[in-house]
Amino acid sequence: MPNKYGRYNGMEIAALDLPVYIPRSDRWTKTPYKMAVLLSKSRCAKFGVPILGNGLEKPSAFLYAANAGSGTSDLGHRYVPLYDRTHVFVNEIGLDQLREREIMRGS
Repeated sequence: MPNKYGRYNGMEIAALDLPVYIPRSDRWTKTPYKMAVLLSKSRCAKFGVPILGNGLEKPSAFLYAANAGSGTSDLGHRYVPLYDRTHVFVNEIGLDQLREREIMRGS
């Protein structure tokens, strides 16, 4: 279960077997999608495409946040869930407003 901030721990991520973006190495652990726009909950809200509440929408990938939990006793939950918003950005908004790490480009 995610913690009160919505972050997941490493064991949960391993069980879900979803891609993880690792900023330090600037790479995805795997790229199952040819192209995908994957945003955090706050970025979804910023662009007016919020996630469904009450667990109705599941993450499509995760972002490893090395500093998550700093200053607290919870240093295990360092994975931020990312949600697929490809259809909105490709069809309506455009990719130019996104950070490079928010776009997964498969091989």
